[in-house]
Amino acid sequence: MNCTPEYIYIRPAAESVKTRKIQGSAYVNFPVNVVEILPAYLSNTAELAKITDAIDSVKKDEDIVITSIEIKGFASPEGPYKNNELLAQGRTEQLKNYVEGLYHFGNGFIKTSYETEDWAGLASYVAASNLENKNEILAVIDSENDADVKEWIIKSRWAEDYAVLLEKCYPTLRHSDFEIDYTIRSYGDPKEIEKVAESAPQKLSLEEFYVLAQTYEPGSDKLNALFESAAK
Repeated sequence: MNCTPEYIYIRPAAESVKTRKIQGSAYVNFPVNVVEILPAYLSNTAELAKITDAIDSVKKDEDIVITSIEIKGFASPEGPYKNNELLAQGRTEQLKNYVEGLYHFGNGFIKTSYETEDWAGLASYVAASNLENKNEILAVIDSENDADVKEWIIKSRWAEDYAVLLEKCYPTLRHSDFEIDYTIRSYGDPKEIEKVAESAPQKLSLEEFYVLAQTYEPGSDKLNALFESAAK
């Protein structure tokens, strides 16, 4: 008996609420022991634009509603832990105030948190590096010593490696991670879905792709292109 294979497509479940997010990191620069935002300082114009461009990319879209924004600030291990805690907390709060001043989201809309020193980021850098004493440095990072002791050991025992970390790694540990959560309205009309699929397919759910697919000829180039877009 000859059998001919046939595709059977299962309709994806509809998303009751289409939630999406944008995540990124900005490396805002500050003079030593300063917490105020200086937009023109060093590369801050470009770094602050990472946040504002991400917000603008969804805020200007009438189909999208921003539901929350979170900013988490990090300091590097350079210097005393208590001072770094004040810097991480203060700089994160100032960045929140800067964004709120531009968009007027309202009190409490932007949530903040901070991590005093980014030891995880330091460990990742050291593990991927060619530092002469990287295994010993990683052992210190993983030890139970408090943060100031760890930093002192690395600085005093392996001065050349520490100089590399200070120049190449530590600046990357002073960052502000941001997350923008938003919802996208649903689309039901295949003609509208087709327009969105052509201009901004990331706004569609799989179920909406499926609705549009039902209007295309099986095996057609349009259907194949639509499946490729949905897979991406």
